[in-house]
Formats: sequence, C-alpha cells, structure tokens
Amino acid sequence: MLRALLRLASRPTPPVSLADARARAARGAAFLDGTDPGWHARLRTDTLALADGQACVLGQLHGEFRLGLLQSRVLDGSSARVAFVSPADLGFHARPSLAAAEEALDYTLLTRAWREEVARRRAAPAPSAPPPHPIPVAP
Repeated sequence: MLRALLRLASRPTPPVSLADARARAARGAAFLDGTDPGWHARLRTDTLALADGQACVLGQLHGEFRLGLLQSRVLDGSSARVAFVSPADLGFHARPSLAAAEEALDYTLLTRAWREEVARRRAAPAPSAPPPHPIPVAP
C-alpha cells in the first residue's frame, strides 16, 4: 500500500493544457455515462463553472461538489475499496498542488472541456427505440 502511494505521489503532474482538460473531462463524462445515464440533459452549461462547488458538474447534478463525489460514486465510503479514482483525473477538480494562477487556468479549461462534452452528447442522435411488438388480434 505504501509503495502504491509513493508511486502516486512521485508521478509528475502534466502541464495545464486544454488537451489535458479535454482528456480528463472525457474520462469523467464516460464515468457519468455509466453511472448516471442522461446526466448531460440536467446540466446548465450557461452557468457551468468547475471552480464553483454548486455550479460545477457534480454540484449541478447533486446540489454540491462534495455530496456529488459520494452520490455519483466517484468516492466510495465503503471499507471494501476496489480501486481509487481521483476527482482530478476525471476532470471534476483541478489538479492538486498547482499554484493559484495555474489552478484558475485549469478550472477555466475544464469548464470549456465539460461544455464540449455536454454539447457532444446533446448533439448525438438519441438511441432508437425497439420496434413495437405487433398486438395479437383475436380472430
């Protein structure tokens, strides 16, 4: 366990960039697709702001960022943890240990990336419904 923590701590932080924000938001959106289908329809992209705990993705979906971490199962309070998923790696939070200016830029780029993910999902054709079964008619 200690080795795993040391490996995580020694990983270099990628530079703040739009490409990194897009990759993280794509992972977070895919996570939500699997745990909360249709999540994108409930977001208001005009007020989306990743730096604001109530206007961020999880804040809009669950009322507040920290509550959203638990309700969306990004963080699991059970003692039987199977895997660790970082809110920053899923684009829900700025990268840790950034200077104030870099953190502000990371949040700005994440907000843009999340708006793109929402727009992509809203523009996708809705899954088609299966054809209705014929209703048997009595002779």
